[in-house]
Amino acid sequence: MRIRYIPADPAGNLTGLVLTHVSQEMRPALAARLMAVCPEGFEQIAFIDEDSLTGPLPRMEMMGGEFCGNASRAFGWYAAQRRGRGETALCVSVSGAAAPVRVQLDAARGCAYADMPLPCGCVRIGAAGRAADVVRMEGIDHAVVTGEAPSEALARAVLAAMPPAPAQGVLFFDGRRMTPFVHVAATGTGVWESSCGSGSVALAWLLCRGRDDGLHAFAFDEPGGRIEVRAQVERGHVTRAMMGGCVRIGGEKTVDIPD
Repeated sequence: MRIRYIPADPAGNLTGLVLTHVSQEMRPALAARLMAVCPEGFEQIAFIDEDSLTGPLPRMEMMGGEFCGNASRAFGWYAAQRRGRGETALCVSVSGAAAPVRVQLDAARGCAYADMPLPCGCVRIGAAGRAADVVRMEGIDHAVVTGEAPSEALARAVLAAMPPAPAQGVLFFDGRRMTPFVHVAATGTGVWESSCGSGSVALAWLLCRGRDDGLHAFAFDEPGGRIEVRAQVERGHVTRAMMGGCVRIGGEKTVDIPD
């Protein structure tokens, strides 16, 4: 099977945007195969409904039906390129998000920003003798681990203690630098991601607890680059969050995957 794809690099979170139509049931296995064989070293795969690109709401689905902020803003950038209308903002439909995601484009700086679905709650878990807050979001949950060096053994212990979700992240945070490990249930993959948009929003949401009303800006240094988050707090609650940073989109490529 010949697969057409676009390599995307949103703050180092290397993402393959697949243009070839692939049936829903084939996507998890194909995504795992593409992550293994494509020379770019993709951390995740997304499937684009190519026919939707010129319509009112371009559509993208992640490899396991999860949500991903970085892939959303990369997809928004690519969709705007394909549409050729000079758009500086557009809405895209993304798996795991109940409502369309608005993506703003800053071509001069090479950046894209996404209005993110807000967390719906937080639970505390215990794993390997440590406590962690789990921020629950549409399509993905994130556990925040502080005071510990990134460790796959600890990450997997935390994952095992988390509630079930389409995707789960473990975010190691030292006060400024965040290192994310993300597990996707449908594909069975666990990856140290270079950056994580939804994880950055989850972390900013936690840090906003107890802060005064107003707009709060955060910048998290992650292995592949910096992610910026702006969170609006009203009456003690985050009412809006925007996440973004640099994004690069490559040209179309093909790869042959044995049937």
